[in-house]
Amino acid sequence: MRRHPLLDEARSAWRRQETETAVRAALAAHAAGDDDGLALACSIALRGYRADLLGAHRNEIAASPAGAPRDGVLAMLQVGHGDLDGAVARLVALADAAADPQRDPLEDEGMLLPLLLASLAAGCVVSASWVRARQCIDAARAVMAAASGIDGAPPPEHVPFDLLGLEAVVERHTGAGDAAHRALVETLAPLRLRNSLTSAHALALVSLGSVEHVSGRLGEAALNLARGIRLTPAWRPGVRLHGEVELALVRIRQGRWRDAAEGVRTTTARVGSIEHDWLEPPALAVHGLLLALRGDFDASRPVLERVALLCRHTPSFLAQMVLTHARIMAAISLSDWPALQRALDDATEPGYRHPYRVDEWRMLTLLAAWHLRSIDEFRSGVLAWEAESAADESAYCWAFVSILAEHDGRYAEATRAVDRALGLLSLDNDPLGRAWVRVVAGIHYSRFGAHGQPDPLRALVVYEDASAELTELGAGGLARRYDEAVAATTTAVVRVSPGEDPAARLTDQQRKVADAVGQGYTSGEIAGLLHLSKRTVDYHVANIMRRLGVSTRREIARVLGVRP
Repeated sequence: MRRHPLLDEARSAWRRQETETAVRAALAAHAAGDDDGLALACSIALRGYRADLLGAHRNEIAASPAGAPRDGVLAMLQVGHGDLDGAVARLVALADAAADPQRDPLEDEGMLLPLLLASLAAGCVVSASWVRARQCIDAARAVMAAASGIDGAPPPEHVPFDLLGLEAVVERHTGAGDAAHRALVETLAPLRLRNSLTSAHALALVSLGSVEHVSGRLGEAALNLARGIRLTPAWRPGVRLHGEVELALVRIRQGRWRDAAEGVRTTTARVGSIEHDWLEPPALAVHGLLLALRGDFDASRPVLERVALLCRHTPSFLAQMVLTHARIMAAISLSDWPALQRALDDATEPGYRHPYRVDEWRMLTLLAAWHLRSIDEFRSGVLAWEAESAADESAYCWAFVSILAEHDGRYAEATRAVDRALGLLSLDNDPLGRAWVRVVAGIHYSRFGAHGQPDPLRALVVYEDASAELTELGAGGLARRYDEAVAATTTAVVRVSPGEDPAARLTDQQRKVADAVGQGYTSGEIAGLLHLSKRTVDYHVANIMRRLGVSTRREIARVLGVRP
C-alpha cells in the first residue's frame, strides 16, 4: 500500500517542532486508511509532551498493538485522570517485557520508552511519590542499558540528564546520601565551563537548583534555576513552571520580593494539559504567598485554602513548601502563634522536606514556644543551641540568648547578647529574620538600654532599620506594625530630650538625607546622590519629620538650620 502523503507532512511539521500540526496530519492519514498514521501520531504527541491531543482517540489507540507508542499514550492519559500509580505500573511492566510488538515510527530519533519513564518519574517527583519515581528511573536505565548491549538506538539527548537530575531530587528528599547530587554536579560542570549547556540540560539544572534550595544554598539554587528556566524549550511548560515557582520562593527567601513577583507574574498551569492538576497547586501557591507577604491576607486566604484543597487530591511537594512558607509568614505577621505552631508541626510530617536552614528552623520553633509561653521548652531549646559551636556565629541564637537572659533578670548579659546579635546580621539572613532580630534589640533597648536604663534613641535606630527594610521589601503588614513601634518610640525620644539639639535625634544617614532635603533636592534626586531607592528616601524623610516633630519638608531645613 502506497504511503499516504499526509505522513510526510506530519514528519515535516514535527521537524519544525509544530507538534499539534504534526499530530493532526498523522491522524488525518490514519482516518484516510493508512495504518501507520495512528502510531506516528502517538509517537509525535509523546515526544512533544502533548498526549492530551489524543484523548478523543483513546479507544482506537487501546485497540492497537502493545508497545511504547500505544502504552505511552494510555499511561499519560491515566496521569491526566489522576491515576499516576496505574501509569507507572503500565510502563514499568512494558519495560520488563522483552518484546515490543508495536514499532515506533520515530525510533531513529531516540528510544521512546526511556523518555516516557523519565516523564513519569518527573510526575512522581512533583507529587512526592519518591518510591514510584525511583522505580521509573531504574526501569528507564535498565531499558537503556539493554539497548546499548545490542547496539540499539539511544534515547533522546535530554533523557539521561533528566534522569540524573530527578535522581538527585529523590535522593535529597529521601535522605539517601549525595552520590546522585555529586554525579549531577560533575556532569554539568564541564558543560558549564565550555558554555555548552542547551535545552537538553534544562530539567537537570532545575533539579540541581531544587536540591540546592532544600539544602539551604540559596545563591547556587537561584543561579541554576534561572539558567534552567532560560534553557527550557516551549514544549516543556511543566519544567518551566516548576522552575519559575521554585525560583520565586528562593528569591523571596533572599529578600528579592519584587524579582519574585515579576518572575511569576504570568505563571499559570496550561488548561487541558496532562500536567495541569500537578502544576496548578504550585502556580496558585506562589501567587497566594506574594499576597500574604504584602499583608493582603483577605486576598491570600482563599487562594491558599484552594491550594491546600488541591494538594489533598494531587500532592505537590513544591506547592506544600510554598504553602508552608505562606502559613508561617502569615502567622508571624498576624501574631497568631497557635497557627505558627500548627504550620511547624505539619512541616515535620514524615517524608516532608522543608526548605529552611537549621538555624532558621530553630528560630521558628523557639519563636512559637516563647509566644505560647512554653518556657521550659524554650529554655531547654535555647541552652541546647547555645552549647553548639556554630551557635556563636548565629544572630538568631544570640537574640534568643538575650530574651532568656532578660527573662531571668540578667540584664547586662542580655544587652551583650543583643549587641552580638546585631553585629552578626548579614545578607545571608532572611530579611524577615533580620527584622525580627532588630525588633528584639529595640524592645530590649527601649526597656533597659546599655546600663539598665531605657535608651529610646538607640531603640529607635533598630526599629527604623527593621521597618525600612520591610518597607523596601513590600512587606506591608509587618512594616505597618513596626511603624507603630517607631512612632511610639519617637514620641518617647522627643519627650525625654525637649531641649536637646534636634540634629542629635537623627542617625548619620538621616542627617545626610535631611541636609539634601534642606538643599531643595527631591526624593528621586536624593536617591541618586546617596545610592538609595526612592522608597527608602521617602521612608527616611517621614522618620526625620517624626523625630523633629515637624510636618513638612520645608520645616526640616528650618529646624536644622540648613541653608540652601
